[in-house]
Amino acid sequence: MGHRIDYKKLYEQVNTVNDWLELLKSPEFNWTECMLSLSEYTPGDYSFEKIGQITGDWNFNLEDLQLNVSESLDNNDYADQSEVEFKKQHNFDHGYKEYQANDLANTIANALGFTDYKAAINLQEPGSVKNLHADSLNGWFKDVDKFKNMPLDKKLKQPEGTQGLHRIFVALTDWKPGWMWQFGVDHWTDWKKGDVVHFDWRNVPHCTANAGYFPRPILKITGISDFIEKNKNFKISI
Repeated sequence: MGHRIDYKKLYEQVNTVNDWLELLKSPEFNWTECMLSLSEYTPGDYSFEKIGQITGDWNFNLEDLQLNVSESLDNNDYADQSEVEFKKQHNFDHGYKEYQANDLANTIANALGFTDYKAAINLQEPGSVKNLHADSLNGWFKDVDKFKNMPLDKKLKQPEGTQGLHRIFVALTDWKPGWMWQFGVDHWTDWKKGDVVHFDWRNVPHCTANAGYFPRPILKITGISDFIEKNKNFKISI
């Protein structure tokens, strides 16, 4: 039997954000197993909640979106090598198509007070599955590169000294049968267009699947927001 990697020990040796990104690139380092092993979530802990709603006369459409990442694991800048190998071993691909933020996405991010943010539209086609995982924020670190040389707060999994770092999801359409989202042991379902969901990205394993017949669009925003830090049950019209 092969030697089992002590992921927590390797993680404790990380000093900077850039050290963390380099470790994630290692083919011997299993990103998914590491993040799940670092998770402090147990059933019954806080997992996710609806914190507000984006209202107004707006609608999402697929036209004129710019593809950022395909469902393929090949030539995928946001899937590090150990993650690629693990997914292929278990018959997963990337799990969704990621499109660059459009005007609607940026308008929502700005309305929610986000700075230093990455916004992306994740479109999950029928039959697609995003594997169970916990987040490392590697995509945010790569796109918002001002933090790369900063020390990493390994408890909070973020650059030391940063305040109000959040990851949220915004429903871009009403829920349809067959769209599945699991946070820990809890399930998000029957959402309405504009619903804003906050979750414990640092600890909660989560996954999604589309067993329905329509592509499922979700806006994901990662960044710093004092508004999200301090407000719940809000309604913002755009």
